[in-house]
Amino acid sequence: MNDGFYLSIRYIIFLFSTLFLMIALAACNIPSGSPAASLDLTALAQTAEIQLTQIAASLAATLNQNVTQPAVTPTPIILTPTPSLQNTGTAFPAEIPCDRAGAGSMLDVTYPDDSRLLPGQQFTKIWRLVNRGSCTWNRNYQVVWFSGDRLGVSPSQPLPGKVEPGESVDIAVDMLAPQQPGLYTSYWMLRNPEGKLFGIGPGGNAPFWARIQVIAIYTSTPTATPTTTPTPITLASGRFDLGLGEWVDLDLGELSGDEEKADIRLIQTDEGSIWVEVFGNAGLMIFGEVQPSVNDCRSAIFSTNRIGVESIPEGTFLCYRTNQGLSGSLRVVSISPSPLTIRFDFLTWAIP
Repeated sequence: MNDGFYLSIRYIIFLFSTLFLMIALAACNIPSGSPAASLDLTALAQTAEIQLTQIAASLAATLNQNVTQPAVTPTPIILTPTPSLQNTGTAFPAEIPCDRAGAGSMLDVTYPDDSRLLPGQQFTKIWRLVNRGSCTWNRNYQVVWFSGDRLGVSPSQPLPGKVEPGESVDIAVDMLAPQQPGLYTSYWMLRNPEGKLFGIGPGGNAPFWARIQVIAIYTSTPTATPTTTPTPITLASGRFDLGLGEWVDLDLGELSGDEEKADIRLIQTDEGSIWVEVFGNAGLMIFGEVQPSVNDCRSAIFSTNRIGVESIPEGTFLCYRTNQGLSGSLRVVSISPSPLTIRFDFLTWAIP
């Protein structure tokens, strides 16, 4: 800014010098004897230049005092370090829990969902599970009923043996179909020795289940006319007490030690459940609380599987078929726990 100012001053001085020079030249043309001829024009021009220079210097000093250069404040440069990506190492998988199960290649080995069964039919449900945990299963682990319909003969039972992590195991539970037709679902889980429940699924806490359909048994009773329906002839009837381990021949209503002649027997499993077991060509069907007729039992659909005693309370009627092919009916009169004895009324007709 000061250099430009001084250039301007010098330019003014140049102009004034030029002006005085022109005046001097003009003075040279003035006639002799004129008063102006006695003046020293060169000295006058030098004097004017010196005075103008002094004025310009004074003016520059004054301007330097009044004009202040603005202070330039340097802007600080802040360097923000960029965080470098550090190697956090290899991500390790989450720790495998001790107790966890998974579905096997075939979860429902027997009786898949919506299997059709007869009322009171005994069946064995088998699941195939895989040990997905880090702990070994043994007989201290149990399969237990969790919720839903209680189809199992026993609410819990131990696993069949040792199952290492990654191995599969078939878990079998004896079950009994209810008497009323309908859809039934029974949910089960595993339980470790500390009593903690676990199961299948992503979280290892989902139960596995058995789902069955109990079908209705419809019997067609022909229209009875005196000329076509003969009067049923009773072959044998009466009452007998059936003890644990004893056989009975329903053709005669007599206890028998000959298994070939026996129709039913009362047994107890290792788990403590009580069953009425069927032999040979004999069959049983739970009828209900109403006494069946001969036509009801002749057209019944019999099961050759055993029937749980818990499903035939006192007052229940059953239809049966003997080894000789004859039809009949039973009625549970009483059940005595000690010693275990079931009292039956029976009626065997002489017609098949």
